[in-house]
Amino acid sequence: MTLRDLQYRARRVALVTVLVALVLTLLYLMTGLVNHLQNEPGNAVDGIGAEQWVVADGVSGPFTSVSVLSIDLADSIDGDRVSPIVVSRGSLSGDTVESTEIVLVGHVPDRLGQPTITNGDTISGPGEIVVDDSLGTSLGDTVQVGPTEFTVVGETRDSTVLAGQALVFVDLESAQQLAFQSTEVVSGFVVDGDLRDGVAGAQVLTATEVADDALGPIESAVSSIDLIRILLWFVAAIVMGAVIYLTALERERDFAVLKAVGASGASLGAGLALQAVIVALIAAAVGAIAAKLIEPVFPLPVSIPPSALITVPVVAVLVGLGSALLGVRKVNRTDPAEAFG
Repeated sequence: MTLRDLQYRARRVALVTVLVALVLTLLYLMTGLVNHLQNEPGNAVDGIGAEQWVVADGVSGPFTSVSVLSIDLADSIDGDRVSPIVVSRGSLSGDTVESTEIVLVGHVPDRLGQPTITNGDTISGPGEIVVDDSLGTSLGDTVQVGPTEFTVVGETRDSTVLAGQALVFVDLESAQQLAFQSTEVVSGFVVDGDLRDGVAGAQVLTATEVADDALGPIESAVSSIDLIRILLWFVAAIVMGAVIYLTALERERDFAVLKAVGASGASLGAGLALQAVIVALIAAAVGAIAAKLIEPVFPLPVSIPPSALITVPVVAVLVGLGSALLGVRKVNRTDPAEAFG
Protein backbone atom coordinates (compact mmCIF):
# COMPACT_ATOMS: atom_id res chain seq x y z
CA MET A 1 0.00 0.00 0.00
CA THR A 2 2.93 2.34 0.71
CA LEU A 3 4.32 1.76 -2.78
CA ARG A 4 0.90 2.32 -4.36
CA ASP A 5 0.61 5.61 -2.49
CA LEU A 6 4.03 6.65 -3.79
CA GLN A 7 2.86 5.88 -7.33
CA TYR A 8 -0.32 7.87 -6.80
CA ARG A 9 1.65 10.89 -5.57
CA ALA A 10 4.55 10.36 -7.98
CA ARG A 11 4.89 14.03 -9.00
CA ARG A 12 5.04 15.26 -5.43
CA VAL A 13 7.45 12.50 -4.44
CA ALA A 14 9.67 13.29 -7.41
CA LEU A 15 9.70 17.01 -6.54
CA VAL A 16 10.56 16.31 -2.90
CA THR A 17 13.27 13.85 -3.92
CA VAL A 18 14.86 16.44 -6.21
CA LEU A 19 14.77 19.12 -3.50
CA VAL A 20 16.31 16.80 -0.92
CA ALA A 21 18.87 15.60 -3.48
CA LEU A 22 19.96 19.23 -4.05
CA VAL A 23 20.43 19.66 -0.32
CA LEU A 24 22.38 16.40 -0.06
CA THR A 25 24.51 17.39 -3.07
CA LEU A 26 25.59 20.48 -1.15
CA LEU A 27 26.22 18.31 1.90
CA TYR A 28 28.48 15.99 -0.09
CA LEU A 29 30.38 18.97 -1.51
CA MET A 30 30.70 20.67 1.89
CA THR A 31 31.92 17.39 3.38
CA GLY A 32 34.48 17.05 0.59
CA LEU A 33 35.59 20.66 1.04
CA VAL A 34 36.09 20.24 4.80
CA ASN A 35 37.92 16.95 4.21
CA HIS A 36 40.27 18.59 1.72
CA LEU A 37 40.98 21.64 3.90
CA GLN A 38 41.72 19.50 6.95
CA ASN A 39 44.00 17.08 5.10
CA GLU A 40 45.65 19.63 2.81
CA PRO A 41 48.48 20.83 5.14
CA GLY A 42 49.36 17.29 6.20
CA ASN A 43 49.57 16.11 2.60
CA ALA A 44 51.81 19.04 1.64
CA VAL A 45 54.15 18.55 4.61
CA ASP A 46 54.30 14.77 4.09
CA GLY A 47 55.24 15.36 0.44
CA ILE A 48 58.34 17.28 1.56
CA GLY A 49 59.32 14.31 3.70
CA ALA A 50 60.90 15.93 6.77
CA GLU A 51 60.21 14.63 10.25
CA GLN A 52 61.15 17.92 11.92
CA TRP A 53 61.61 21.56 10.92
CA VAL A 54 64.05 24.07 12.42
CA VAL A 55 62.76 27.64 12.30
CA ALA A 56 63.54 30.92 14.05
CA ASP A 57 62.48 31.45 17.67
CA GLY A 58 58.99 32.92 18.01
CA VAL A 59 57.87 31.71 14.58
CA SER A 60 54.65 29.69 14.63
CA GLY A 61 55.47 27.79 11.45
CA PRO A 62 57.19 28.12 8.08
CA PHE A 63 53.97 28.53 6.06
CA THR A 64 52.30 31.19 8.22
CA SER A 65 55.22 33.30 9.46
CA VAL A 66 58.47 34.72 8.16
CA SER A 67 61.47 32.79 9.47
CA VAL A 68 65.06 33.89 8.86
CA LEU A 69 68.09 31.90 9.99
CA SER A 70 71.74 31.97 9.04
CA ILE A 71 72.66 29.14 6.70
CA ASP A 72 75.74 28.57 8.88
CA LEU A 73 73.46 27.26 11.62
CA ALA A 74 73.52 23.94 9.78
CA ASP A 75 77.08 23.45 11.09
CA SER A 76 75.70 23.03 14.62
CA ILE A 77 73.30 20.31 13.49
CA ASP A 78 74.03 16.83 12.22
CA GLY A 79 74.83 17.64 8.60
CA ASP A 80 73.87 14.22 7.25
CA ARG A 81 70.28 14.60 8.41
CA VAL A 82 69.67 18.29 7.76
CA SER A 83 69.03 20.29 4.64
CA PRO A 84 68.36 24.06 4.32
CA ILE A 85 65.02 25.21 2.96
CA VAL A 86 63.39 28.46 1.90
CA VAL A 87 59.63 29.04 2.20
CA SER A 88 58.22 32.29 0.85
CA ARG A 89 55.01 33.69 -0.59
CA GLY A 90 54.97 34.86 -4.17
CA SER A 91 53.09 34.85 -7.44
CA LEU A 92 53.46 32.74 -10.54
CA SER A 93 52.41 33.58 -14.08
CA GLY A 94 52.95 32.22 -17.55
CA ASP A 95 51.52 31.79 -21.01
CA THR A 96 49.24 28.96 -19.87
CA VAL A 97 48.45 30.17 -16.36
CA GLU A 98 47.15 33.48 -15.06
CA SER A 99 48.99 35.23 -12.24
CA THR A 100 48.24 33.30 -9.08
CA GLU A 101 49.52 33.28 -5.51
CA ILE A 102 51.88 30.45 -4.68
CA VAL A 103 54.17 29.30 -1.89
CA LEU A 104 57.75 29.16 -3.13
CA VAL A 105 59.89 26.38 -1.66
CA GLY A 106 63.63 26.29 -2.28
CA HIS A 107 65.65 23.16 -1.57
CA VAL A 108 68.96 21.56 -2.44
CA PRO A 109 68.41 19.23 -5.43
CA ASP A 110 68.44 15.54 -4.54
CA ARG A 111 68.43 16.32 -0.84
CA LEU A 112 65.78 16.26 1.88
CA GLY A 113 63.04 18.76 1.02
CA GLN A 114 62.61 17.53 -2.51
CA PRO A 115 58.92 16.74 -3.14
CA THR A 116 57.37 13.52 -4.35
CA ILE A 117 57.03 13.77 -8.15
CA THR A 118 53.94 12.39 -9.88
CA ASN A 119 54.85 13.50 -13.41
CA GLY A 120 58.16 14.49 -14.97
CA ASP A 121 61.47 14.88 -13.14
CA THR A 122 62.89 16.60 -10.09
CA ILE A 123 64.85 19.81 -10.47
CA SER A 124 68.57 19.48 -11.14
CA GLY A 125 69.62 23.13 -10.88
CA PRO A 126 68.72 26.78 -11.55
CA GLY A 127 66.05 27.63 -14.08
CA GLU A 128 63.90 24.56 -13.35
CA ILE A 129 60.71 24.35 -11.33
CA VAL A 130 58.34 21.67 -10.04
CA VAL A 131 54.72 22.78 -9.65
CA ASP A 132 51.51 21.31 -8.28
CA ASP A 133 49.21 19.92 -10.96
CA SER A 134 46.38 22.17 -9.72
CA LEU A 135 48.05 25.10 -11.52
CA GLY A 136 47.20 23.58 -14.89
CA THR A 137 50.66 23.91 -16.44
CA SER A 138 52.35 21.34 -18.66
CA LEU A 139 55.88 19.96 -18.69
CA GLY A 140 58.12 22.27 -20.69
CA ASP A 141 56.06 25.41 -20.04
CA THR A 142 57.89 28.58 -19.09
CA VAL A 143 56.60 30.32 -15.98
CA GLN A 144 57.73 33.39 -14.11
CA VAL A 145 58.12 33.77 -10.35
CA GLY A 146 58.95 37.36 -9.52
CA PRO A 147 61.49 38.53 -12.11
CA THR A 148 62.88 35.02 -12.72
CA GLU A 149 61.77 32.60 -15.42
CA PHE A 150 61.69 28.85 -14.88
CA THR A 151 60.92 25.81 -17.02
CA VAL A 152 58.43 23.30 -15.64
CA VAL A 153 60.18 19.94 -15.38
CA GLY A 154 57.91 18.09 -12.95
CA GLU A 155 54.56 18.05 -11.19
CA THR A 156 53.36 17.10 -7.74
CA ARG A 157 49.88 16.34 -6.44
CA ASP A 158 48.18 17.53 -3.24
CA SER A 159 50.98 20.03 -2.59
CA THR A 160 48.81 22.96 -1.54
CA VAL A 161 48.22 24.90 1.66
CA LEU A 162 45.92 27.68 2.86
CA ALA A 163 42.88 26.56 0.84
CA GLY A 164 44.54 25.84 -2.46
CA GLN A 165 47.76 27.87 -2.65
CA ALA A 166 50.13 25.66 -4.63
CA LEU A 167 53.65 24.85 -3.49
CA VAL A 168 56.25 25.28 -6.24
CA PHE A 169 59.79 23.98 -5.82
CA VAL A 170 63.00 25.54 -7.15
CA ASP A 171 66.69 25.21 -6.29
CA LEU A 172 67.80 26.74 -3.00
CA GLU A 173 69.90 29.61 -4.39
CA SER A 174 67.14 30.81 -6.72
CA ALA A 175 64.68 30.85 -3.82
CA GLN A 176 67.18 32.68 -1.59
CA GLN A 177 67.61 35.41 -4.19
CA LEU A 178 63.87 35.76 -4.71
CA ALA A 179 63.00 35.78 -1.00
CA PHE A 180 66.01 37.43 0.66
CA GLN A 181 68.32 38.74 -2.10
CA SER A 182 71.05 36.90 -0.23
CA THR A 183 72.48 33.39 -0.12
CA GLU A 184 73.57 33.76 3.51
CA VAL A 185 70.15 33.16 5.06
CA VAL A 186 67.36 30.60 4.76
CA SER A 187 63.87 30.14 6.20
CA GLY A 188 64.96 27.11 8.18
CA PHE A 189 66.10 23.53 7.94
CA VAL A 190 64.31 20.25 7.38
CA VAL A 191 65.45 17.30 9.42
CA ASP A 192 65.35 13.56 8.81
CA GLY A 193 65.14 12.23 12.37
CA ASP A 194 64.69 13.61 15.86
CA LEU A 195 66.74 16.52 17.25
CA ARG A 196 66.18 15.70 20.89
CA ASP A 197 68.69 18.27 22.16
CA GLY A 198 67.16 21.10 20.15
CA VAL A 199 69.07 23.81 18.30
CA ALA A 200 70.58 26.86 19.99
CA GLY A 201 69.01 30.07 18.74
CA ALA A 202 66.13 28.30 16.97
CA GLN A 203 63.14 26.10 17.68
CA VAL A 204 62.34 22.63 16.42
CA LEU A 205 58.84 21.75 15.17
CA THR A 206 57.53 18.32 14.27
CA ALA A 207 55.91 17.75 10.88
CA THR A 208 52.54 17.46 12.64
CA GLU A 209 53.03 20.84 14.34
CA VAL A 210 53.93 22.44 11.02
CA ALA A 211 50.80 21.00 9.41
CA ASP A 212 48.57 22.08 12.31
CA ASP A 213 49.99 25.59 12.13
CA ALA A 214 49.30 25.76 8.38
CA LEU A 215 45.68 24.79 9.08
CA GLY A 216 45.26 27.56 11.69
CA PRO A 217 44.44 30.50 9.34
CA ILE A 218 41.49 28.63 7.82
CA GLU A 219 40.07 26.96 10.95
CA SER A 220 37.32 29.60 11.22
CA ALA A 221 36.35 28.92 7.60
CA VAL A 222 36.18 25.18 8.32
CA SER A 223 33.99 25.85 11.37
CA SER A 224 31.68 28.02 9.25
CA ILE A 225 31.33 25.25 6.66
CA ASP A 226 30.51 22.77 9.43
CA LEU A 227 27.74 25.10 10.63
CA ILE A 228 26.35 25.28 7.09
CA ARG A 229 26.33 21.48 6.97
CA ILE A 230 24.22 21.36 10.14
CA LEU A 231 21.78 23.92 8.72
CA LEU A 232 21.47 21.88 5.51
CA TRP A 233 20.44 18.82 7.54
CA PHE A 234 17.70 20.93 9.15
CA VAL A 235 16.53 22.02 5.69
CA ALA A 236 16.38 18.40 4.52
CA ALA A 237 14.42 17.41 7.64
CA ILE A 238 11.94 20.27 7.21
CA VAL A 239 11.31 19.44 3.53
CA MET A 240 10.73 15.74 4.16
CA GLY A 241 8.78 16.33 7.37
CA ALA A 242 6.44 18.85 5.74
CA VAL A 243 5.62 16.52 2.87
CA ILE A 244 5.07 13.47 5.09
CA TYR A 245 2.80 15.47 7.39
CA LEU A 246 0.84 16.82 4.41
CA THR A 247 0.42 13.26 3.17
CA ALA A 248 -0.88 12.22 6.59
CA LEU A 249 -3.45 15.04 6.53
CA GLU A 250 -4.64 14.13 3.06
CA ARG A 251 -4.99 10.45 3.98
CA GLU A 252 -6.60 11.00 7.37
CA ARG A 253 -9.92 9.52 6.26
CA ASP A 254 -8.11 6.60 4.60
CA PHE A 255 -6.31 5.88 7.85
CA ALA A 256 -9.59 6.00 9.75
CA VAL A 257 -11.14 3.43 7.39
CA LEU A 258 -8.10 1.17 7.66
CA LYS A 259 -8.16 1.40 11.44
CA ALA A 260 -11.88 0.62 11.46
CA VAL A 261 -11.25 -2.63 9.59
CA GLY A 262 -8.46 -3.68 11.95
CA ALA A 263 -5.22 -2.04 10.77
CA SER A 264 -2.96 -0.90 13.60
CA GLY A 265 -1.67 2.63 13.97
CA ALA A 266 1.86 1.26 14.19
CA SER A 267 1.69 -0.44 10.79
CA LEU A 268 0.17 2.65 9.15
CA GLY A 269 2.81 4.88 10.74
CA ALA A 270 5.50 2.50 9.56
CA GLY A 271 4.22 2.98 6.02
CA LEU A 272 4.73 6.74 6.29
CA ALA A 273 8.18 6.24 7.78
CA LEU A 274 9.03 3.88 4.91
CA GLN A 275 8.11 6.60 2.43
CA ALA A 276 10.55 8.96 4.14
CA VAL A 277 13.29 6.31 4.04
CA ILE A 278 12.73 5.65 0.32
CA VAL A 279 12.86 9.37 -0.48
CA ALA A 280 16.02 9.78 1.62
CA LEU A 281 17.85 6.88 -0.04
CA ILE A 282 16.95 7.92 -3.59
CA ALA A 283 17.90 11.54 -2.83
CA ALA A 284 21.22 10.42 -1.32
CA ALA A 285 22.05 8.39 -4.42
CA VAL A 286 21.13 11.23 -6.79
CA GLY A 287 23.04 13.71 -4.61
CA ALA A 288 26.17 11.53 -4.65
CA ILE A 289 26.13 11.30 -8.44
CA ALA A 290 25.55 15.04 -8.82
CA ALA A 291 28.33 15.87 -6.34
CA LYS A 292 30.82 13.66 -8.20
CA LEU A 293 29.93 15.43 -11.45
CA ILE A 294 30.31 18.88 -9.87
CA GLU A 295 33.48 18.04 -7.89
CA PRO A 296 35.98 18.65 -10.75
CA VAL A 297 34.55 22.09 -11.58
CA PHE A 298 33.79 23.28 -8.04
CA PRO A 299 35.49 26.68 -7.41
CA LEU A 300 37.29 25.36 -4.33
CA PRO A 301 39.24 22.10 -4.04
CA VAL A 302 36.93 19.25 -3.02
CA SER A 303 37.82 15.70 -2.03
CA ILE A 304 34.73 13.70 -1.12
CA PRO A 305 35.88 10.86 1.15
CA PRO A 306 34.52 7.35 0.46
CA SER A 307 33.15 7.28 4.01
CA ALA A 308 30.77 10.14 3.10
CA LEU A 309 29.05 7.85 0.58
CA ILE A 310 28.00 5.75 3.57
CA THR A 311 27.51 8.28 6.36
CA VAL A 312 25.40 10.75 4.35
CA PRO A 313 22.77 8.14 3.28
CA VAL A 314 22.67 6.71 6.83
CA VAL A 315 22.16 10.14 8.37
CA ALA A 316 19.64 10.99 5.63
CA VAL A 317 17.60 7.92 6.61
CA LEU A 318 17.75 8.90 10.29
CA VAL A 319 16.72 12.46 9.43
CA GLY A 320 13.90 11.08 7.27
CA LEU A 321 12.63 8.91 10.12
CA GLY A 322 12.82 11.83 12.48
CA SER A 323 10.98 14.11 10.08
CA ALA A 324 8.21 11.50 9.71
CA LEU A 325 7.38 11.58 13.42
CA LEU A 326 4.74 14.30 13.04
CA GLY A 327 3.00 12.32 10.33
CA VAL A 328 3.17 9.11 12.37
CA ARG A 329 1.75 10.93 15.37
CA LYS A 330 -1.11 12.20 13.21
CA VAL A 331 -1.84 8.62 12.11
CA ASN A 332 -1.86 7.31 15.68
CA ARG A 333 -4.27 10.04 16.76
CA THR A 334 -6.72 9.38 13.93
CA ASP A 335 -10.05 8.12 15.31
CA PRO A 336 -11.53 5.10 13.43
CA ALA A 337 -14.97 6.68 13.97
CA GLU A 338 -14.05 9.33 11.39
CA ALA A 339 -14.54 6.63 8.73
CA PHE A 340 -18.29 6.83 9.39
CA GLY A 341 -18.49 10.62 9.70
